[in-house]
Amino acid sequence: MYIWIISVFIFFVALAAIVWQLAVISQTPRRVPLDTKPDFPLEKVTFKSGSEKVAGWFIPIQTNQHEKSPLIILVHGWGSNRAKMKRYVKPLFDAGYALLLFDVRSHGESDEVHALTVKTFRDDILAAVQYAKTKKGIDPVRIGVLAHSFGGFGSILANQHDIGVKAIVADSTPAQISTIMKAALKKYKLPYFPLGPVISKIMFVRARISAKELKEFDVPNALRERKAPALLIHSKMDDYVPSSELDYILENVDVPHLYVESKGHRSSESDPQFWPQVLSFFKQHLK
Repeated sequence: MYIWIISVFIFFVALAAIVWQLAVISQTPRRVPLDTKPDFPLEKVTFKSGSEKVAGWFIPIQTNQHEKSPLIILVHGWGSNRAKMKRYVKPLFDAGYALLLFDVRSHGESDEVHALTVKTFRDDILAAVQYAKTKKGIDPVRIGVLAHSFGGFGSILANQHDIGVKAIVADSTPAQISTIMKAALKKYKLPYFPLGPVISKIMFVRARISAKELKEFDVPNALRERKAPALLIHSKMDDYVPSSELDYILENVDVPHLYVESKGHRSSESDPQFWPQVLSFFKQHLK
């Protein structure tokens, strides 16, 4: 009898250890090398988010000495880095925008955090906006954000704060924690239930996020409380974060949006509708 009880106890302890380790792995994305950079003169920059260093690139545009330029902050997704945002640079630069690209903490060349969550993305975006306002030649009241995937999630949460951003474009953004966890577990060919809810809970415990604070991560509610106009874009052919996430948002809040038809999770900008809509949106609110 005692041997059976001990065996069951050991089994559950081992199972708990495995699930905990899965949560740790889920919050520790593999750092992807910066294997390319934009084809424009740029300045390597760093700024602080919390107590950690954030690394980035600043791309200025040429203006006369009396004119200040608008700026777009580019925010990558989970497991990515600033180099992966190169695909957005040229159209924005050619349209007259200076650019700030940065690595969210625990990505690229930025410092590590103990437990990465959407809160990290949100706080790094807030820090990036404050840093952008200090750059010489930048108009601090004409700053926008273009964010991809998890960066879009963080940007929508950041937009609940009146930080001076004038427009946000969120591309291929997840809207529900369950969807994010399903996508993460799918990579390991693991079922969402029962692992997903348990791992999510562990992740928030590790990040010391309270149940009250977790309620702030509600995307539709954050959009209802948005301080700046937002444009949401999602491909109906996204095979990682499904376009049903945008459906879910629109069922709960009215917000400008665009469905595109490009293949995959990182190709919305290749759709012919993307840039006319994005540039028109930024021009309306930043110029």
